[in-house]
Amino acid sequence: MGREQKKIWIYNIFPRLLGTIKDWENHLERIVWMGFDVIFLNPISPCGASGSIYSILNPKAIAPEYGTEEAFQRFVTLCHQQGLEVWVDLVANHIAIDSPLIKEHPDWIVWEGGQPKNPGCIDNGQWISWKDLAQLDYSNKGLVDYQKSVIKYWLDLGVDGFRADYAYGISPAIWKELIASGRSILPEVLFFGEALGCPPEQVVSIAKSGFDYMASSIFWWDGKAEWWPQQRELYRRESIKLIGFPESHDTARCASFEEALLKLHRAYEQSDGVLIPAGFEFGFRRKLDVVKTTKRWWIEELPGRWNLSERIRQLTHS
Repeated sequence: MGREQKKIWIYNIFPRLLGTIKDWENHLERIVWMGFDVIFLNPISPCGASGSIYSILNPKAIAPEYGTEEAFQRFVTLCHQQGLEVWVDLVANHIAIDSPLIKEHPDWIVWEGGQPKNPGCIDNGQWISWKDLAQLDYSNKGLVDYQKSVIKYWLDLGVDGFRADYAYGISPAIWKELIASGRSILPEVLFFGEALGCPPEQVVSIAKSGFDYMASSIFWWDGKAEWWPQQRELYRRESIKLIGFPESHDTARCASFEEALLKLHRAYEQSDGVLIPAGFEFGFRRKLDVVKTTKRWWIEELPGRWNLSERIRQLTHS
């Protein structure tokens, strides 16, 4: 892949948007043609009653809506045969509020007022609590060992890397141990940390625990504000590699062709890698939804508002 010589290009298959594992195979030819190096999959494990793919019941399983472990291994093999790596989402900070793990291991959970504590985030200055999730407690060694077994489960299925969702929710010391456990199984395994919204100094601390890449905040830069050049200089000084994106499953779709092209080039020029969510290349309108998105959205959106496949190919080959 020549990872040291070129930017890494990641195609984000949002699982429900493209359907079953078998359906994903139908997209490999065009993904390879565009020049991507990696396919990244959001969670494909069984989810809880909320229906959110990030509300995971059992992280060591594949949800029947996508297929079987055998089907997934076949998909990974096909990707490898075509020069693509496969990364999966590692949702280690929390578990579904209705996961059996809560009853089986109550000591693995952070409790608040007699109930599992809900994680959340700050959105527009307000704290948003995710009621369908329970915060995991990494002061318990048993949980650390369990999370190592989750990493092993996916490595045994053939994956090449992990995106650490909500990486800032877990201490760098724990990440160092988890990443080391993964590399004891597959020395070349890659870890990509998501710590968007954190102070740059915290991002540096997380990255130093062993992450190969961190998510970039370039998406939110207006091209003028000083915060981005300052962040970028800090990350370069600390030898932290960044992955930028013109859209993600957490953001709105680009409103216009001009915005899509600008954000694509900005991510390309200001990052060490670029992540493209499925549908961006065709100018899809609907924001991806962790509960509601279905394959029908893909069918209904095509042929899309534009086609940036050729432009992406030019950039990946430049």
